[in-house]
Amino acid sequence: MAKKLEGVTDKLLACAKQEFLEKGYKDASLRVIAENANTSTSSIYTRFKDKEGLFNAIVKLTAHNFECKFREEIHIFDKMAPMNWDKMLEYTDGLQHLLVNIIYDDFSAFKLLVCHAEGTMFSDFIHNIVEYDVEYTLKYIEAIGNDAITSGRLTPELLHMLCSSYWSGIFEIVVHDMNKADAIIYIHQLQRFFRCGWLDIFSSSY
Repeated sequence: MAKKLEGVTDKLLACAKQEFLEKGYKDASLRVIAENANTSTSSIYTRFKDKEGLFNAIVKLTAHNFECKFREEIHIFDKMAPMNWDKMLEYTDGLQHLLVNIIYDDFSAFKLLVCHAEGTMFSDFIHNIVEYDVEYTLKYIEAIGNDAITSGRLTPELLHMLCSSYWSGIFEIVVHDMNKADAIIYIHQLQRFFRCGWLDIFSSSY
């Protein structure tokens, strides 16, 4: 078996990240990546098996850590004594800011996950977060005995659309390459907008 030269793996990962960021997964060229890393495509196949393996090596840990942190925080909330909806919204607002910090710890990897993952196993990255959010929102509504669902103010379909819209909005900070300071302001504004809608849905005033 050929000996793997020291430093080649790191150079390939750096060059691959740049190529994926510029062209997306589908249009990225292994030949260009190898040339920019001053090696051959066989070095890629030896280390990462194929293009998807190379992409996965760049984003897998970042995606896993984000999803695990999100699930962990939701699980902690689920184990708390049920709180009313305005307190719940305050709690989840704090969670979003925690997740924003995670995004800016590895912004380029999130750029790949959000904007350039079509054709990979990570193309459903946001969708998976939405599904988990929907699941636990339904559990929360049931736990506090709110009539949002039974009254028809909220349907499972509408809930999914709202969660999807919200999370897509969160990740717009990545799509638009916002700096962190601007992103924090934007997230606050987004939360205020959605808060008004959620308060209306959770209210039994109509």
